[in-house]
Order: sequence, then structure tokens, then C-alpha cells
Amino acid sequence: MKNPEKRAAAELRELSRLEKEYSRPKGAHYLLFVMLVLTVIYVVDEITSNMNAAMQPYVLFDLFHISSRSVSDSTYTGAINTVAPWQVASNLFLIITPFYKALSDKYGRRLFLMINTVGMGVGMLIVMTSQSVVQYILGMLAMMFFTPNDMQVLYIMETAPKAKRATYSFVAKGIALISVSLIGVLSRAFLREDAPGSWRMVYLIPVIVAIVIGLVSFLLVRETPVFVEQRRAWLSLSEDERRARAAAEAKSGASEEGGVFRALKFIFKTPQLRWILIAGFLFFATTFYTSYYATVLEGAMSTELVAVALIVYPFFNGLVTIASGFFSDKLGRKKVCVLLGSLALVGLALFVLACRLGWGPVAAGIAYGCSIGGLWSMSDTIILTMPAESSPSGMRSSVMGTISVMIGAGMFIGQILFIVLQNFVSMDLLFLFICVPFMALSLLVLLTKVKETRDVDLDSITADTYR
Repeated sequence: MKNPEKRAAAELRELSRLEKEYSRPKGAHYLLFVMLVLTVIYVVDEITSNMNAAMQPYVLFDLFHISSRSVSDSTYTGAINTVAPWQVASNLFLIITPFYKALSDKYGRRLFLMINTVGMGVGMLIVMTSQSVVQYILGMLAMMFFTPNDMQVLYIMETAPKAKRATYSFVAKGIALISVSLIGVLSRAFLREDAPGSWRMVYLIPVIVAIVIGLVSFLLVRETPVFVEQRRAWLSLSEDERRARAAAEAKSGASEEGGVFRALKFIFKTPQLRWILIAGFLFFATTFYTSYYATVLEGAMSTELVAVALIVYPFFNGLVTIASGFFSDKLGRKKVCVLLGSLALVGLALFVLACRLGWGPVAAGIAYGCSIGGLWSMSDTIILTMPAESSPSGMRSSVMGTISVMIGAGMFIGQILFIVLQNFVSMDLLFLFICVPFMALSLLVLLTKVKETRDVDLDSITADTYR
């Protein structure tokens, strides 16, 4: 807003609104209520994140008219070669994600919590109604745009008591991950081998829940106290005070106002965030296998047994995630990453063995659930928790959004290696050959270069906290 008088008037109105929000008392059970809403949103997020991978074989059978319904069919390999590059390309599409997420540093978390949740529902709706490969890819891209933003995680971290941030976050996520078993339940209820389009009904209930809870969150959930306090403080400054602070911040690289380019500068000027970025980039090269596990299952057992594995694995994924939250607050972020990374690799090896040796859907589901429980809990620690606990309040969302995209670019490495080599090497063996070296390098960087963040006070972090 270029007109100084209009900007001042707009800021005065915003400050008045925030003052009312700040002074308005919360009910005795507000924290419980907001955690329930955020947990349901987490459920939507996790179901959206897992739905495409779980339904991938059946969607491809239908849209590519693969009558054999076999993942060993050369037509299926061709379908993977068509769809997988778009999953890689979606990482480029997500370059705009930090610009989108940084808006919540100015306009608040509540609006973007709603947009993100409803957006996931709309993405699933596009996939559910797709009659062509192009429409399916567009829906898939929409889902992949909204799911990495994790606005509910930022909401929890800025609302929960300081000593319980990781516990609250991981418990909510653990419940959400267990709820992913609903995909298996819905698959058993609706999927039929004699009806190629039956996979669409699996999406229906998640679409409705996503849109409804997104609207409810906007109407009933209040802005986070950390954002209200930070924004009030900034708007209360005079122009001279803002100029003086801007001059001081120019030297440190931090800012009370977020933004992608400020966040980029701050990340690269701050050794703590720079090494988190490197460790996370290497780590994300291992995450590609979560997009193809259903194909491995479908090649090892019947569709009915695959549905059993889809019901089993979320429970163990959730249990590992809940446990990791308690361990993270007790042991610290770095030590828990070693435990989680090791569990991810051991679980992955057992999953491959279960499918190859015919141990059955329960064993395969347990192994896969433990593996991704370790994988994604470590991901949340590196990509969300540690950057949040290493950034000033005014830049926190911008830093989290920017660093998540930069770290996510590491997925390119694993995905490209997989797409090329899956034409020559068995898919399940590629999981191990690619994941082991990259995970080891990531943990080495994390242990030797990154400082512990467990007990930091979010309100007092400055540019010099980790220097």
C-alpha cells in the first residue's frame, strides 16, 4: 500500500482488532477445543498425503485401461513413467510455497489454516472426479501443493505450552497417522476388482471432512497468541522506531516482518539453519519410497490383502510418531533423529523381506508402518520443529516455508534415481540401495554441525541465538 495515510489507517484498524483479540479471554477448555480441531485437520492432512500413494495402482489401472490389473504389466511400468515425472516436477511447482506461506506472517495463521485445509479437500475432489490422466495429474499437484505447508503444526507450536510443544505436535500427528487406516477401511468397503472406477468412492468421505473442518476452523479457532503478540508489537512502533529496528536487523539478517527473500538471507547467514538445510536436503532423498509402497504390495499379494496392510500400517506409524514426540522432549531433537532414522531403515528392510518372502499383509504393514513412522517423524523434526526453534517469531513462518521447499528439493535426487533405475532393477531393492547412504550422510551432518533446540524459548529467539 503506497499511500502512507491509507497504510496508517489500515494498520490502525488491524492494531485495534488485534488489541481486542489479545484482551479477549479464552474459555477454560479452549486449548482442548483447538487441539481437537487441529488434530482433525492433521487427520485430513495425513489422509491427503497418503491417499494418492495408496490408490495409485487402482487409479492407473483405471485411467490407463490396464485390463490385466497387474503391476508387472509393461503398460503399468509405462504408466509409472508417465505419472512419476510429474511428481518430480511438482517440486518445481512448490517454489511458490514459501511465498504463499510467508503471507501468514502478515495476515495471520487462521486464514491460511482454512485455505490450506479446504485446498486439500478440493485437490482430492479433482482426483476423485478425474476422467483423464491430465485431470488426475492436476488434482495430484493441488494435493501436493497444500500438504507440505503444515499450517496446523505451526498453530500447535504457537499455541501449546513451551515445555510440551513437541509432545502436543507428535500426539496430534500420531492420532492423525492412525486415522490413515481409514483408507484401508474405505478400500475394503468400496474397492472391487471387477469395477475399475470403484477407487473414486474411497475419496468421498475425506473430501467432505476436509472442506467442512476447514470452514469450521476459520469460524471457531482464534489466532495464535504468538502471532498476535508479535504483530501487535510491530504495529505499535512509530515510523522512526521501525526504521531504527530495520537498520539493526539489516546487520543481523533477521526481521520482524517475514518474507521469502528475507528468510533466504537469514537462512544462509545463520549457520544453524544452513546446516539444518543441508541435513534435511540429504534426508529428503530417502522419502521417495513412500510414493510406491502400494505398488510393491500389489505385486506381492492380492488386492484384498493389500487392503489389510493399509489398515495395519497406520497404527504402527502413529504409535512410533506419538512415542517420538515424548522422546524428542526428553532426549532432544538430535538424539531422537538418530533413533528415528535407524528405525526407518530397519523397518524398510523388513518390509522388503516381508513382501519378498511372503510373510503376509500384517507383517508387511507393521514393518512399513514403523519405517514411515521413523521417516516422517524425523522429517517433522528437521523440516518443522528445528527450523521453528531456530527462527525469530516475526520470520518463523517465512523461514519454515522457505526451508521446507529447499529441503524438499532433495527429493529430486531420490526420485530421479528411482525413475531411471526402476526400469532395470526391482522396485523394492531400489528402496534400500538409495535410502541407506543418504540417510547416513544426513545423520552425520545433523550430529556434527547442528545445535540442540529442545529448550529454546520461541519468544526470545534472535539472529544471534545460534551463532
